[in-house]
Amino acid sequence: MAQYKEFLQRVISENSLTTLPQIYHRVRNIQYGSTGNRDPRIVYTSKVGSCSGKHILLRDLLRSAGYEAEIITMFTYFNESSPIHASFPEELKVIATHERVPDFHHYVRVLQQGAWLNLDATWHDALSTFGFKVNHGWDGTTHTKLASVVEREYPNTENIIDLKADLVASLPKDQQELRQKYFHLMTEWIAANAA
Repeated sequence: MAQYKEFLQRVISENSLTTLPQIYHRVRNIQYGSTGNRDPRIVYTSKVGSCSGKHILLRDLLRSAGYEAEIITMFTYFNESSPIHASFPEELKVIATHERVPDFHHYVRVLQQGAWLNLDATWHDALSTFGFKVNHGWDGTTHTKLASVVEREYPNTENIIDLKADLVASLPKDQQELRQKYFHLMTEWIAANAA
């Protein structure tokens, strides 16, 4: 735990992160990719991470900088809020167009001047030209746009990795496979087109 706190302080210091928007944008502009690894240290060093990994990193950097922050888990049909681009491979287009891809998405709530703000750091700048909800102009005074529409929220917990694993495991097998296929194809497309 001490090493992790040192890591967080080093990230803040090396990047001169002094404000809420600076911390948010530093994490938000890490490339999105559903790599299966949610360790915030690996997300930071590899410069690629899923919504879970990026939001764990964001929450912990905010806490290290003195903010009160928590991660919210929500159920959503993730593909229904993401654009469908002409350059998608055919299999991804079919899933994005004809299926409902269940997911348990994360975002961060941070207390700023007495009000809770919702921060979604999922999409990085390179995705803005493809129509994704990139929050590149966020100034720290309002909610950010969420990457997906909330169908249901779950009570806050510190251990979102186990919570997400349990929630995904509760889906029917065909839905787990559809979800895995969608995020695999989306990650490949982003790596090839918007890295």
